[in-house]
Amino acid sequence: MMFTLQILCILAMVCAGFFARRKGLLTAAGTHDLARVSLSIVYPALILSSVTQLRLADLRLNAMLPLLTMGIALTGLGLGLLLVRFLGRVSQATARAFLFHCLINNYLFLPLPLVLFRYGPKGVALLIFASVGYELLLWSVGVMLFSTQEETRRISLRSLFSPPFMALLAGIAIVILRDLLAHAPPPLWFAQAVGVLREALSDMGAATIALSMLVAGSRFAVLRFEAIIGWRVWLVGAIRLLGVPLLVIPLLGRIPMEETARGILTIVAVMPSAMVSVLFSERYGGDTDFIAGALLLTHLWALVSVPLLLSWAL
Repeated sequence: MMFTLQILCILAMVCAGFFARRKGLLTAAGTHDLARVSLSIVYPALILSSVTQLRLADLRLNAMLPLLTMGIALTGLGLGLLLVRFLGRVSQATARAFLFHCLINNYLFLPLPLVLFRYGPKGVALLIFASVGYELLLWSVGVMLFSTQEETRRISLRSLFSPPFMALLAGIAIVILRDLLAHAPPPLWFAQAVGVLREALSDMGAATIALSMLVAGSRFAVLRFEAIIGWRVWLVGAIRLLGVPLLVIPLLGRIPMEETARGILTIVAVMPSAMVSVLFSERYGGDTDFIAGALLLTHLWALVSVPLLLSWAL
């Protein structure tokens, strides 16, 4: 019941973006600008404020998180590679879109409020730390599924200098240096200044969830419902919402780890397709109709599948 209420709260924020786009309060350009501000400024602020709440001991204890998230993603890709041959005669663009949906799900912005509700700021920090695994796959295998070899090299290198990834590296570096130098505490004025800065970053980063849900709702407002009719869209939805969770969740139960980390990985495993798939399709000329259809279908069915799977697993 709690998960259902949490998802309804998220849906309410998405609906706000949906109606804002329908009523003309948000345009395509405005949605794009919101996404850029969120990814370039607001989300990095959340990363820094969240990750720096961790301790070096937390990083050591949960060092396997990025590898385990990569395992979740590669499980989906493996299922996709097994079943892509059954799609019949489809274009290469459709096959690649199918595999991208199987590989990358909504690993961060949609689970973010669920993790915050259940595990608090520390859970958010661990989720962000775990997302490193998905980021590496997104900007390597994910890019390769859409782009030429030359584009893959250029964009993969550029992504290493993206604000969110740099903020993550900076946050981890701060945690390591802070704890290694704990025997020599800084002056009181410096500690107070750092505290004020962290509060400011936390206040700015708190807008990440609201902005990302508004952007998602705005993009849903222009998706065509006709795109969810094809059986191939339903196949990728079944892989994403049922196949991956039913394979991954029992395995997570057998791996020794902190219960908070296990819960976070479980939440990530049951998530629908990634919003970034639309951006990748628009950027590289993929099968936009298939991408949009699978995106819409998995998010609609997630309203049922996510509460059921999380109630079973957690």
